Amino acid sequence: MKKVILCLLLITITIISLAIDVESNDQTNLMQEYMDEAIKEYQIPGASLAVIKDGEIIFQENWGIQSDGTPVTADTLFTLGSVSKPLTSLAILRLVDQGKIELDHAIDTYITSFTYNKNGFENNITIRHLLTHTSGISSYEGLKIAELKLRGKDAINQAVKKLNDVRLNHEPGEVHQYSAANYLLLGSIIEKVTDQTFSDFMDSEILSSLDMNHTVSNFATATSLGYQPGFQSWFGKPIKSKNVFDDSGVPYGYMASTSNDITKYINFLLEGGELLSDQYFDIYFSPQVERKDNMNYGLGWRISTEKNDEFFFHGGETPDSRAELFINLKKNYGFILLTNKNNFSEVMHTSYIRDGIKTIIEDKQMPAIPKENHQMQWMALIVTCTLAILALVNLIRLKRKNIKHMNFWSMIAILSIILSISLIPALIYLFGSPWHIIYSYAPDTAFLIKCLVGILGVNGAATFIIILKKRGIKFLKKKNTAVY
Repeated sequence: MKKVILCLLLITITIISLAIDVESNDQTNLMQEYMDEAIKEYQIPGASLAVIKDGEIIFQENWGIQSDGTPVTADTLFTLGSVSKPLTSLAILRLVDQGKIELDHAIDTYITSFTYNKNGFENNITIRHLLTHTSGISSYEGLKIAELKLRGKDAINQAVKKLNDVRLNHEPGEVHQYSAANYLLLGSIIEKVTDQTFSDFMDSEILSSLDMNHTVSNFATATSLGYQPGFQSWFGKPIKSKNVFDDSGVPYGYMASTSNDITKYINFLLEGGELLSDQYFDIYFSPQVERKDNMNYGLGWRISTEKNDEFFFHGGETPDSRAELFINLKKNYGFILLTNKNNFSEVMHTSYIRDGIKTIIEDKQMPAIPKENHQMQWMALIVTCTLAILALVNLIRLKRKNIKHMNFWSMIAILSIILSISLIPALIYLFGSPWHIIYSYAPDTAFLIKCLVGILGVNGAATFIIILKKRGIKFLKKKNTAVY
């Protein structure tokens, strides 16, 4: 009887194991198929994905090439964009845990040389305000000091000097405004408190502790490890980027890492470790500011507090890369997606992929992949071409025929020149973004805008010249008639 029971037990265990293996294989196949389709649909040149569940890597795959033509591997460096922020936040909390920084102390305590215009508001900016983007420094002011392409050990300090005397637009602590300036200042605080460069502190205190030996926060080290720029998207087509790694931007967007290294970080996030005490490990993931229903911002994390669907994540972008980091503590899994192409118009592509991976892991179903859409660029192209044709036709007609209603055509010329001068400032205001950011993150659209400016300017100037010539000829004819 005992032998029968033992045999039945062994058979049951075998059947369960086989079922788990089949389920795991199905999930892996779904993930592979989904990623293959997404990469093809969104024309992503290179990507790397790693999924960790219950302490095991259940899926890891790489696709495509880098900009130098070499294949992407699990050790290929990608810039992380704003996925850098949770790492900077971890460094800050490490210092808080060590008693070197207080979350609710004013930043003046640590960076005395930096000043800001309180604009009549009462509260001082604290460390917590910077971490949660509630400092009162606007998104626009943050973008002004982003993508400066500064290099060297003094890069962060140089960028902070450019931010000096920034004017607050809200009371610190009251309004969430996502701004690169906040994490730039956190980087500066780390340098002042530790008397090390941001890069050196990250290497010695954070990255080495997590065995993340291929994660870097300066251009020189990234280059030595084979870092290659990514691709900028022109109407969806990847074009090799000329953008340079920005050393001043590492605290908020220019750390670089590999999928192999980020799996080690994910394991730390899922299991904990010696870097933080239990108290500050919990604080690291705690919601701080409500952004909308069930969606909060924490200390460098976007956090969903929806019942039965709690998770935290962060997306990131540079002009030529996009990344998605996702963690679900309750279901004990996380993943990192790294890609090497970007454009403003494609900001949702990796978000769609992130949500798809989540659905495959949790529901074991492969969702549809939203189609690529470049409506903004095509509309800009159509407007540019239409305006160019109209301007050319009108100029030819004006040159060949006698001009009637000269005052009307003079107004058209003036309007064209005014539009050419005001178009870019108007777009800066409309998008709330400095021109150098628009040019970096949407080069195709920016190029068409510059063409529009040129067409309007040339049309206005040429119309004026033709009118003046016609008036001169008319005047001479009248003068000659009067003489005779």
